[in-house]
Amino acid sequence: MHLQQLGHPPRAGLANVSADRRVLIAPRAGSVAPTEPAPQQQRQQPQQQSQQPPAVILDDSRTQAFMSWARGPASIRFSGVRPSTFAGVRGLAASSDIATDSLMVEVPRRSAVVLAPKQRNPCPDMVTDDWWKSAPWFAKMAAMLMWHKRRGSQSSLAPWVAQLPADTGVPVRWNEQQLAALQYPHLISQVTEQQREWQQLYDDLVSKGMPSGAQPPAREDFIWAMSCVRSRTFSGPYVGSTLQDRLRTAGLVAVLALGNTVLGLADPQKTLSAAIAVLLFNVLYEVILSRSLKQYAICPLIDFFNHSSAVQSEVSYNYFGDSYSVVASREFTKGEQVFISYGPQSNDSLMQYYGFAEANNPQDVYVMTDMLRWVTAVRPVGQARLDALKASALAGSLHQVVIQRAGFSAGALQAVRFLLASDMEAAAGISSFAKAGSPNQEAQLALVLAEVVRRELGNLGSSLQEDVALLNGGSGGGGRKGGLSTVEAAAVAFRVEKKRVLMAVLEGMGA
Repeated sequence: MHLQQLGHPPRAGLANVSADRRVLIAPRAGSVAPTEPAPQQQRQQPQQQSQQPPAVILDDSRTQAFMSWARGPASIRFSGVRPSTFAGVRGLAASSDIATDSLMVEVPRRSAVVLAPKQRNPCPDMVTDDWWKSAPWFAKMAAMLMWHKRRGSQSSLAPWVAQLPADTGVPVRWNEQQLAALQYPHLISQVTEQQREWQQLYDDLVSKGMPSGAQPPAREDFIWAMSCVRSRTFSGPYVGSTLQDRLRTAGLVAVLALGNTVLGLADPQKTLSAAIAVLLFNVLYEVILSRSLKQYAICPLIDFFNHSSAVQSEVSYNYFGDSYSVVASREFTKGEQVFISYGPQSNDSLMQYYGFAEANNPQDVYVMTDMLRWVTAVRPVGQARLDALKASALAGSLHQVVIQRAGFSAGALQAVRFLLASDMEAAAGISSFAKAGSPNQEAQLALVLAEVVRRELGNLGSSLQEDVALLNGGSGGGGRKGGLSTVEAAAVAFRVEKKRVLMAVLEGMGA
């Protein structure tokens, strides 16, 4: 059973922005043509080891204590991987060659932080039952993490908690100036809203979620715990009982059935039928339950794995062992960083919840927050036409426009065709512009779209070439790269990828 990384809600938010029907419009020779992305099963090629930063083995006292705990009390099985840093970023390095389909890490459920549906409040001395019932899943897990941290050495997870990074590097902890360096209004707006939401959750916890006499957590501890949870949690179908639980149930049913038969309290055939019915009911109940409910889990050591779109390894729940495991989807050579996949996520999601942008991410998009502004600046549109668009089913099609490298969505193309049409053509109604028009009409559309993209690029504050030069400016001291702080470097790397998406759009139109 595969689990999904939960930096963002599945099928929602930034990474899995649903698209309209996709059709590729091929450009004519010597012309500029609008493009509409076609479905792609695109996979980034595995990064060569020589291109990766060298692994630096983590051997500090906290890591040593954590690994001793993992081997001992936690009963975590692992082979061929070792905590390391790569250019300052924590991850797992292959300590020996790893073959495809090899088990790399297996974590028992008892050694993970797990949140099950309708789970009772496990830390009543930390938060009240009323707060626990109403809090979102990630706030509950943050409370559990803070509870373990507050218990210190008394916690069963103490060695794992002690080695968690003090700074997760995610933008929700950035200030306004640092967010502005992203040069991307859509994500800035998303993170600003996230900051507001997390502040409200903290205020609610302090004002009405603390047990009498309990010391409220510091705001920084709460934000730290929330960011740890959002960057480390996997989710999957809920399994209410383990194999051992079901065997115990089956054993109890068998004993009762045998007792009824031996004592002559019931007909043997009816007793057997009843026993089978009970067992089938329990199995069916579990199947139905797993389809409608989710469990959430943070798994020590597995949380060291970094993401790459080039690999297919995922976290799975092992029903027979009641554990979470990761199996290698390809070979890794000694010294190479070992990656897993967090699922198909755009750089918007990766940056917001994990604090990094993946180079050449095949899932990346650019969300243009007000495309209508650029369209009307390039080609003035009468108010009557704008009102007609606003009154149609495509009223919001030029707001928050999701642009892939291959081009624009069908809805955005339809709306712009309608705005550019003559009054006589527009009289046919906006629905008549769902398909491509004449070659001349499509050429005019492409010219406008190309200029829209250029204006968006010109409005971002720096060029792609300038940003690449910043990142390639060499390494400075104090955690700075090319004179940039860690946060600045992350912001510049992110905006480089966003500009590359827009540049790919221009190239696809032959502009």
